[in-house]
Amino acid sequence: MLRPADIETTAIGAAYAAGLAVGVWTEETIFASSDTNTNITMFYPKTSEEERESRYKSWTLAVERSFGLANLA
Repeated sequence: MLRPADIETTAIGAAYAAGLAVGVWTEETIFASSDTNTNITMFYPKTSEEERESRYKSWTLAVERSFGLANLA
């Protein structure tokens, strides 16, 4: 996973995410601009794919079980 030097996560972050989701631009175009090419941080997962999948499934189950809890009060 790449993180550019400009880690603005509000409006520009939302715009990046939305644009990537609908195909307006690609990761390469976002990270290729001259202002984001310096001080890029590269992240590599330390957990295995199987461990990440297991944790994701547990998280998904927890979220599903939380649906409707607000209505119990």
